[in-house]
Amino acid sequence: MPAAADLPEEFTGPVAYADRWLWIAVGLAVALVAYYLLAWWLTRAPRPAALARPGVPLPDVRQRHLARLDRIEAQVHAGEITPRAGHQQLSEVVRDYVAAVTTLPARTMALADFRDRAPATLVEVLELVYPPEFAPDDDLARELFETAVDRARDLVTSWTPSGSAG
Repeated sequence: MPAAADLPEEFTGPVAYADRWLWIAVGLAVALVAYYLLAWWLTRAPRPAALARPGVPLPDVRQRHLARLDRIEAQVHAGEITPRAGHQQLSEVVRDYVAAVTTLPARTMALADFRDRAPATLVEVLELVYPPEFAPDDDLARELFETAVDRARDLVTSWTPSGSAG
């Protein structure tokens, strides 16, 4: 085999690729991985925030709100307030209770906000209370009042600090 010095001048040995092409390929691969990680991170579903409010004496709060529900029911049955006003007060008591035992700003949330952020048991009670609360007459409110007060009472009775009923 002839030595390199014996080869003609126009013939040269193998030439390596320029290093910049390797770094460009590595950079493109890193950019592709970063793109997919960023897309996954920005489009993932948000984690539900913890609803429990620490340090709340749950039995005391529960009893106080159950007493308010009993008082509203008695006032509607006695004719002191209309069923529509009863539904409005039921909504206020349920919202106040949820705000007292959880971190949800329940007093200022709209029904759509509850649907997005609250447990289904709470949304069901509020969906039951809302139509009669805003109805122009008391017929619907009268029909649904007993069911609404029972569901509100069940919610207050069974609500756990984790934010679910059970």
